[in-house]
Amino acid sequence: MTSLRPLLPVLLAFTLIATACGDDTTEDAAPADESTTTVTTTADTTGSPGEASTSTTCEDVAAAFTTSGSANADMPDPEASATCEGDTVVITSNGIPDYTYIQTSPGVPRAADLTFTIPAEPVVADEPTAVPALGSAAVAVNGIPIYGPTEGQGGDVLSLGALSECGSHNGPTGFHMHLFDTSETTDCLYSPEEVAAESQLFGYAFDGYPIYTGNGIYTSSWELTDESLFATDTWSAHTYVEGSGDLDECNGLTDADGNYAYYTTDTFPYVLGCYTGVVDLTSAGGGGGELGSPRP
Repeated sequence: MTSLRPLLPVLLAFTLIATACGDDTTEDAAPADESTTTVTTTADTTGSPGEASTSTTCEDVAAAFTTSGSANADMPDPEASATCEGDTVVITSNGIPDYTYIQTSPGVPRAADLTFTIPAEPVVADEPTAVPALGSAAVAVNGIPIYGPTEGQGGDVLSLGALSECGSHNGPTGFHMHLFDTSETTDCLYSPEEVAAESQLFGYAFDGYPIYTGNGIYTSSWELTDESLFATDTWSAHTYVEGSGDLDECNGLTDADGNYAYYTTDTFPYVLGCYTGVVDLTSAGGGGGELGSPRP
C-alpha cells in the first residue's frame, strides 16, 4: 500500500523554495487575514533529535487529513478530509482505519459520522487543561480518534493487553488509537522506515497543536511512582517529574525557533499529558466523562 502522506513535506518544501525564489515585494506577501501557525518537526536519520520549522497555513493543516485507501476488504472505504471555516479547521471522518485491522477486542470497526473542530492557529493557555479520561483527545491525520492513556475503568490502556501492534483497537465507542506504534509485520499508520527517517505528523490535539512521532527520540517526564495503581488509576500511578525526561507535562516541547508540538512516547502518557493551548473540548468533539489528568 502506497501512502500519500510522505509526499506532503516534499510538496511543502517545493512551495517554500518557489516562494523564496520570487521577488521580494509587498505584492507577493500573504494576505494579512490568512490564518497561519508555526509547527515543528524533527528529522535525523541518525536517531538523534533534529529540529526544523515551517510556517503552516490553515489550508496546509486541512490538507494533512487524508487516507491511504482501503486496507480491509470487509469494511467500508476509509474517509477523512478537512476544510477551513473561518479560524477553525473542521475534520470529518468515517472512523474506518486505512491500515490492516487486527482484532484484539470484540467487534469490528463500523462506519461512523465523526466531526472534529480545532483552532487553525493555536494559542498558549494560561494554565494547561486536562485531557478527557474517556473518548477523543485528539485526531490522527487519517481521521481516527486518538484517546488518552486510560480505558473505561481508569487503568492504563497497556494493562489490558487489548491494543494491536499499531496502538489501536475497536471498542463500544468505535475504532480508536491510544498510542502510536509501528510494525515490521503489518501495516500501520506509518512504516518503521518512515518513522526512522524522520518524525512523522501523527495528528492534531484539540487545542490545534500538532502531534509528531517521537518514540525512540524523546522521553516522557512522567514516572510510574505507584505500580499498584497502574491497572486501576493510571493518572494517580504516575507523577510528573519536571526535567526527568525531554518533554513537558503535556508531552510537548518548544524548539529553538519557538515552535511548540507534542510528541508520542513509548511510556505514559503516550500521546498527551494535558493541553498546552486554549481548548474547548465540547466544540472540538472531545471525549466525555471526568478529565483524566490531575490538572488542574
